[in-house]
Amino acid sequence: MTASPILIRPTPTTSTSASADGVFSIDLEDFSQLTCRDATGYLPECSADLDRQIDVILKLLAEHGISGTFFSLGMLASRRPDIIRHIHQAGHEIASHGSQHRKASTQTRAEFAADVGESLKLLQDIIQAPVLGYRAPVFSIVRDNLWALEVLAELGIVYDSSIFPMRLRRYGIAGFDPMPRRYALPAGQSIVEIPLVSWQVGRRHLPIAGGGYLRLMPQWFMRTAIDALRAQQRWLTFYLHPYEFDPQPLDVARSFPEHLRMPAAKRFALNAKWNLRRRSIVPKVQWLCRHVRFLTYGELARRVQSEQTCRPLPLPA
Repeated sequence: MTASPILIRPTPTTSTSASADGVFSIDLEDFSQLTCRDATGYLPECSADLDRQIDVILKLLAEHGISGTFFSLGMLASRRPDIIRHIHQAGHEIASHGSQHRKASTQTRAEFAADVGESLKLLQDIIQAPVLGYRAPVFSIVRDNLWALEVLAELGIVYDSSIFPMRLRRYGIAGFDPMPRRYALPAGQSIVEIPLVSWQVGRRHLPIAGGGYLRLMPQWFMRTAIDALRAQQRWLTFYLHPYEFDPQPLDVARSFPEHLRMPAAKRFALNAKWNLRRRSIVPKVQWLCRHVRFLTYGELARRVQSEQTCRPLPLPA
């Protein structure tokens, strides 16, 4: 097992929750592990790349005194509990990303409950503290499976951040309220939903919340969008992944076993896709850390709970 980097704890900033306007998160998963599993069915151990990536993220956040939320995958945590523990001890919030990185929209209610429940038990055992937040892999809580929010509340989840308030090819709910809200659920429980931010320009919604969207957009466009969203008093809800911070080139087939080697042409094409403009991420995040006052997702959820009464959850059309 690779040793964790030196503990770096954020220095608190002078920002208060009243003045904050953003929340920062990492979807904590191992790029090499997932690309191998999804392409071949073989699940390798976590790669050594992950330690280098986490080191960059923690140093960057500590430099700016920011505590983030790490939506942590169970299949990673079970193999590298030291990473989860290290992030938690560095002052960041640990939340759940499920266990096996399976889309919530492809699972039955029982399968979804088992996947999330397994991750919660594992993460809480590692950090010896409650885990109160969840984000579905591939933002896969959509119009047809809003029942997933009921399951999350039954499992003790206080907030979810899985919904894009616009329709995209693989996910999203067109017309969903883009603001963090506290929703009443059918069984008498409630949950806070913190949607991913999008920018409405005319009749179009543009996804800018992070990941590939943030990687590919020019920095001037990101700044323009943030100025517009602030004018609308929108929360800036960002997400990124560890691999996007890697100072070394990504290789989609790094973890493939010899007998399952990827064809060279396909490997080249996929590596070109995933490395495209990836080096633009750290400068953009540096700018965000200097110009956005961040809370954790859990802090924002507690603020919503204290300030809002429950409203009905929008039902599928």
